[in-house]
This record gives sequence, structure tokens and C-alpha cells, in this order.
Amino acid sequence: MAVDIDAAIKDWVGSPPNVYIKLKNTLDDPRSSFKEFSTIIGNDPSLSARLLKIVNSAFYGLENKVETITHALGVIGTEQLTQMVLATSVTKEFSGIPKNLVSMDLFWRHSIACGAAAKVIANWMGKSNLESYYLAGMLHDIGSLVMYKKFPAECGKILERCKESKEHLFDVELEVFGSSHAKVGGKLLAGWGLPPLLCEPVTFHHRPKKAKEYPLATKIIHVADSIVDEMKLGSSGEAVANPVKQEILEELGFDELPVKKFENDIKDQYYSAMSVFI
Repeated sequence: MAVDIDAAIKDWVGSPPNVYIKLKNTLDDPRSSFKEFSTIIGNDPSLSARLLKIVNSAFYGLENKVETITHALGVIGTEQLTQMVLATSVTKEFSGIPKNLVSMDLFWRHSIACGAAAKVIANWMGKSNLESYYLAGMLHDIGSLVMYKKFPAECGKILERCKESKEHLFDVELEVFGSSHAKVGGKLLAGWGLPPLLCEPVTFHHRPKKAKEYPLATKIIHVADSIVDEMKLGSSGEAVANPVKQEILEELGFDELPVKKFENDIKDQYYSAMSVFI
């Protein structure tokens, strides 16, 4: 069956995380101020409390305690805080996924672990704006949730086949649907108005060579995904770890998949994130 991606994601594109969109619109307005950001976030007390908990956690490692949203904006900036709002809000957007398809707890554990791994690799490579790498990693499999919700029976058969034959989810999805969770996820994020730095790595995280605008970020998410598969941190439904071609590893400066190299750093980031995001 061929999947009409636009039709499949229509419901979710039309209802993006509300606070995030308000913040993004404010961020895009050159006349906006910290006060406007603080007011938008302050209208959601539980979100405010959660953001302050995140900013003051080991995930950020700040020396001095941050006590207000305005202070948080001054310390980590409006763009990072806006991305953090998306990361904390998106987990609420998908509910009612059939438990026989995937455990949502394990799904978000895998997603958070991939974000943590991407952040660690990007930091090792000397990249800035590490939160974008984290967020791309965290959202890389969001298309799977759309497909699990929209096509539960077909996805159930695909997951069972992958489990029995040790095939990769991406390959079987292409065969059955003519599309994949990666493409669905990328289209959804683009529909939400997210920047290409997030959309492209999600779209091509299984085929990083196809990325044109952000090939490095896409390769980092690709490798991070495989690392956390190997580390067995959560599960998005994959039966076996996704493979990484040797040339991709070498382009990033690795001789082999750097599981041991980054394992401790990834676990530190992962457990810090788990304590505040879930």
C-alpha cells in the first residue's frame, strides 16, 4: 500500500505543541523581548517548573542556580529555551499508541538516548548549538508514532516480521508502504515549521548520504541511533541495531562505531535527561 504522507500527518501538522509555536513566533519577531518569552512560558506553571528543573540539572551543568525563566533566557538564550520547550512538550502530543506495537516508555528512552548520543558526538567534534543535535536525535523516530497511530495493523505485521527475520524497520516500511518513518517524521517537523537543521537529519537518518544542506548533522544522528541500539537504551521497535557504513564512520573521524569511546558520556547525559524530561 502506498502511503499519502501529507494525509497521514495532516492531523498532527494542524496541532503542533501550542506553547512552542507561540515561542517560535515570538522568536521570529525582531521586536520581541525576554519579557514576552517569560510571559508565554509563565502562563503554563507546570512547564515553567519543568524548564527550571532542566536548566538546573546536570544536563546543563551550570554553576549558579537559575531561579526564574527570565534568568534562564539570559543564561541559555531564547532559541535553546524554545527548543527545550518543544522537547518537553512533544512527548504529550502522541497518546494512545497500541501497547502491542511499542512501549512508549521504551520509545522515549531510545529517543532521549539518541539525543544524548548526538549531543556527545557533536560536542566531541567541537560543534556549537548542541541542543539542536540533541533535539534532532530526540525527534528522529517521531514518524514511527504517526505510523503506529495511523496504520496499527500494518505496522504490527511489519514489527513482527522484523523481529522474526531480523530485518530493518526502514527497509520493510519502504517495501510495504513505499515510504518510511524517517520521511514521515521529516515532513511532520517541516509542517510544524521547524528549521532544516532538525528536519533534514530526521528525514535522512537512515540514508545520511542523501542529506544536502546538513550532511554532518545527519551523519551524527545516523551514528548516534546505531550507538544507542547497540547500548540497548530503550527501543523504538527495531529488532536489530541499524548498520553504519565504514565510510560514514571515517568521515566523522572514527575507525569503528564509537560505542566504548562515548559510552560513559552518553550514559551521563542520558540519565540526566531522563531525570527531567520523562
